[in-house]
Order: sequence, then C-alpha cells, then structure tokens
Amino acid sequence: MNRFEVVVPGGRLDLAHCLTSGQVFRWSLMPDGAWLGVDGLMWYRVAEPSPGRFEIESNGTEEDFARFFRLDWDADAIEAKVLDSAPELANTLHEFRGLRLLRPSDPAETLLCFLCTSNNHIGRITSMIAKLAAHGEPLAEVGGVCLRRFPSLEQVATITESDLRAQGFGYRARSIPAAARQIIDRPAGWLEELRNRPYEQTRAELIDLPGVGPKLADCISLFALDHTEAVPVDTHIWQATVRLYRPDWAGRSLTPARLIEAGAQLRDRLGPLAGWAQQFLFLDNVRHGRARRLAMAPR
Repeated sequence: MNRFEVVVPGGRLDLAHCLTSGQVFRWSLMPDGAWLGVDGLMWYRVAEPSPGRFEIESNGTEEDFARFFRLDWDADAIEAKVLDSAPELANTLHEFRGLRLLRPSDPAETLLCFLCTSNNHIGRITSMIAKLAAHGEPLAEVGGVCLRRFPSLEQVATITESDLRAQGFGYRARSIPAAARQIIDRPAGWLEELRNRPYEQTRAELIDLPGVGPKLADCISLFALDHTEAVPVDTHIWQATVRLYRPDWAGRSLTPARLIEAGAQLRDRLGPLAGWAQQFLFLDNVRHGRARRLAMAPR
C-alpha cells in the first residue's frame, strides 16, 4: 500500500462534486469523512484534512490519482477559455468550482457501467454496478470494506441473462453480457483504439454494440475514451440547452435530430472543452432544475 499527499490549491478539486455527478459509481463517503473507491485495478481512500490537501492511501501511485482526477488539466485556464466562448456559464462554473471531468482507467469497465445507467437513477445504478462488481476478484479490504476489481469482459460474458434479471437489471440483463461478448469478438485492442479514432467514428462504432444508443455512446466516448468534445444529452443537458440556447424548443420532445443539435450547441462553442462544460451543466440541473421549472410554471 502507498501513502501520499496531493495539494490542489484554489478549491479546484471537490471530491463530492466529482464523485457524485454521474461520472463514476463505485465510490462511497465513509463515516470518517474519507472517500473510498475503485478505479480499474486501483483502490483509493482519500481524506481531506484541510482544504485542498488530500491524504491518499492506495495500491496505485500519485500519477494514477492525478490521471483519474485529470489534475494535468489546468482548471483556471479551462474556465477562462470556457467563459471567453460561453460567458452564460459563469454562475454555474463558480457554484461548482472544484468539479472536474474524470478519466477512469478501464474503458471496458466504464462502458459496462454506463450500460446500467440508461433510463435509471443514481441509487439504482450504483446498486446494479455493485452487483456486477461482486463477480470480480478482491483487491483489498479497507476499513472493513471488501473492494473488488470490476469483472473482466470474459467474466461478464458468462453471466446469464436470467441471473441478471433475478437481480433487478431488467432489459439490461440481455445487453450487458451481449456487449461484453461482442467486444471480445472484435479485434484485440478494438475498444482502446477508439481513443485514436475521430469522435464521430468512435460514436458510430459504439452504437453498434448491444444496448448502446446515441447518449450512451457519448458517455462512453467522453468518460472512457478521452473524446472530450462529446456531450451526452440526457434530460438534464436537454433542459439546460433549452434554457440557455434554444428557448424555442420549450415544451418539445427530445428527438434524435434535436439530441445531435443539443450536443452541438456546446461543441460548436467549446470544441474539446465541451465535455468538461457539460458536466457543470449536468450537475447544475440536477441540483436546481426542478426549482427552476416550478418557478416558471403558471400559477
């Protein structure tokens, strides 16, 4: 086990914002205030004894930790660039200062986890992913908690649809092992190689997998494959798009054509920073979207 300290000044790493904003689902806040979680083959226990000073226990390294939280990205410089092209995001960037776009280490794990997210809420998503993770090998026991690596594609491919249905996976019980089998059947390294393909090609190839539609393809492109121009459009990003850029869409449904255009609203303004910015809009709408809708409702 390694112990190391990381300092992130200026409030530019907020663990709660990062770890509860729908990017990853295998982290928990412990009774002592530390965060405990797994990323690929690495586990982490992260405490923040004073603002911006993080004490980490892990089987990984400081470089692994920095990569996961994308600490190589200068958040101050990113904010300046975003505000130069999208000044309407100023209040959101200020309120959720410390939110960062994460960089999980295992694309296959990230893909399979996001298959659990379609038409779902975070509590149930977390429960389903924990059930999948129970098929993986133990990594460590930390504070009485058994941390496991996520099961391999080969392990997931052997889980039966009936077993997953019995555990409450619903229609996803078919697509999760089917997607694992299809990835295994592709050329070795196919998924990782998508990092080096153009975004549109990556998105199109992902949509060929069972259970992966346009929104999930964008999630996987963004969080698993470093296509940071990807903008996953769910109900939260749709509502933010209508509020900020397309008020003429108010009351209209999210069609496939509008999904593409909604993502383009940020991508055309921000290019490779669009995925970073959408994470702020997502968290903002999760926290405030309902209150805004109630305030605008006819009385």
